[in-house]
Amino acid sequence: MQGYTPTFCFRWIVGLLTLIALDAKLCQQTWAVDGFFHIKAVDNKFYLFDPDGKPFLIRGVNHFGDGTHMPWNLKDKHGSAEAWRGDLAKRHLDWGFNYLPPSIGPSHIDPATLSGTKSRDKLVTRTDEWKPDWYVATQMPFTIFLEVPKQYMSPPNMGDVFGKQFIEAVEAKCANVCGQLKDNKQLIGYHFCHNPPWNIAAPSAEPWIADCTRPGSAGLKQWVQLMRRIYGSIDRWRETYGVPIQDWSDIEKLDQPLNGYVSKSRALEDKEAFLQLICEQWHRVYHDSIRKYDLNHLILGDRNTLHLQPTPSPWAYQIMKRYLDVLSVNVMGTRRMIEMRLETATRHWDGPILLADTGVGIYEGEPAKAGYQAADLAEYERCYIDLVTLGVEHPQVIGFGWCGWFETPHPGGRSGLVDVRNDAPLLDRVEIAKKWNAWGASEVAKASLGELKK
Repeated sequence: MQGYTPTFCFRWIVGLLTLIALDAKLCQQTWAVDGFFHIKAVDNKFYLFDPDGKPFLIRGVNHFGDGTHMPWNLKDKHGSAEAWRGDLAKRHLDWGFNYLPPSIGPSHIDPATLSGTKSRDKLVTRTDEWKPDWYVATQMPFTIFLEVPKQYMSPPNMGDVFGKQFIEAVEAKCANVCGQLKDNKQLIGYHFCHNPPWNIAAPSAEPWIADCTRPGSAGLKQWVQLMRRIYGSIDRWRETYGVPIQDWSDIEKLDQPLNGYVSKSRALEDKEAFLQLICEQWHRVYHDSIRKYDLNHLILGDRNTLHLQPTPSPWAYQIMKRYLDVLSVNVMGTRRMIEMRLETATRHWDGPILLADTGVGIYEGEPAKAGYQAADLAEYERCYIDLVTLGVEHPQVIGFGWCGWFETPHPGGRSGLVDVRNDAPLLDRVEIAKKWNAWGASEVAKASLGELKK
């Protein structure tokens, strides 16, 4: 380093080491923040710890809605939605569950309130996520959905993630929700949306790409940049797409700029490359907006379904690693089925995993409606034991959200712990949950505290 004094070199090295240390601290800040829910690896097993430093095996029940439609006797039994929310939280605790998952999910409307044909389209709807202060009022740990641009990422109108409208909408939602909750000790972390298509074979992948490349959109300009990067010259692009353009900007004037007339297989590869850009932008915008307003809570990402559509591609997990603290997945069935479906993720994701929406059904009625249907109560209990055991034994699983809260009749029936018609608990299932929830909490406490003392 000719021309530099030893003192300067020493200061330069110290400064560099300081920057490295600060960078490492920032990287770890979202993973273990004192006084809030945080994650630590103990003996090669991930555990969630509560703000007091006690191990916390996540256990909750999904799909309880916002009280708009369920339970059907809400006013008769509880008098108000506020009173019902308080009772729902108390039941969670009494039955051995320790957090409230997002409220979202299919809500079943009382057929008696409708006229005409009682079709599934009329009876089943989706309710909005609870407001932050509703969760805070329960004084229970919770996670919350941000839901931009929508709750369930499927067509139509999935939005252009590169556009100003999406970016500003995420920013506004985080300013509101994260700004309110940044100092709340009961919040575990934030989910984005439900089931985005991080695999080009997913049914909603190409419709989302189409939404991002509409005429005049910011996404279409990103597509043109991608084409320039991939093909280098217009001549090479024309060989694949069969369109005699003269300039790259001409792509923006085409009626169907993403259609490959000469090589459809290469055009599909290009769409997958663009889906990766969507995935990167999606996670970056959410991450940066959350962290702008909240440095204390975990980023749980989307709830990615592994059993109903093609699982996220390996490249998606590599992107998620840069922006998420926890991978959240939806997966139903026995322990063997869950582990088999997790294998694609665990080959590429080496961090903690939340089984955000999982379990089995034992529906009271025909035909059955569940991701996996238990043959009888004994199989139902075996599957519940398997699920709790996963949280105790699997090196990456930190807990689960059970599917679901309400037992609803057909059409559109779903299995649950509480009868939607009268809000009465289904005691045989509740007793199973209480027994094994207690066992799981005890086992996690013994294992993690024992290792921490070493």
